[in-house]
Amino acid sequence: MTVRANVDEATECRQCCAFCDKTVQPRGCIELGCPFLYTYRDERSGSQYMGCLQKVFAAEIDVDLFERAERTRHGYGGVKAVRAPLPMCPFTVERSYEGTGAAFDCVNRRFFDVADIGPGSYRAFDLRERITS
Repeated sequence: MTVRANVDEATECRQCCAFCDKTVQPRGCIELGCPFLYTYRDERSGSQYMGCLQKVFAAEIDVDLFERAERTRHGYGGVKAVRAPLPMCPFTVERSYEGTGAAFDCVNRRFFDVADIGPGSYRAFDLRERITS
């Protein structure tokens, strides 16, 4: 029985028991001056929100809450990617489950790459590469 019929292979990997997801770091979008990052002010509430024009992440983030979180030592963190990150997107791969043994060994190393690897493209930061090499 299939639990999820339409898993987006560009943003989720379910090939091992770790269940990895790509997450975009909005802080990185701001630092890079991403041309696809937008902000708007809600006229009714007066709150300001930011989001991605390319819908790499679908969430619209409250700028005030984001700035408050960024002042803490943990920062705001990542937002789940809903489509393949663009070559300039600052993304990481987060594992849902930690474990040991063959069931948790990565079998899809290409998942850590941006869809179009080339000049100016990035690869997700993954500590497991340093451990195994």
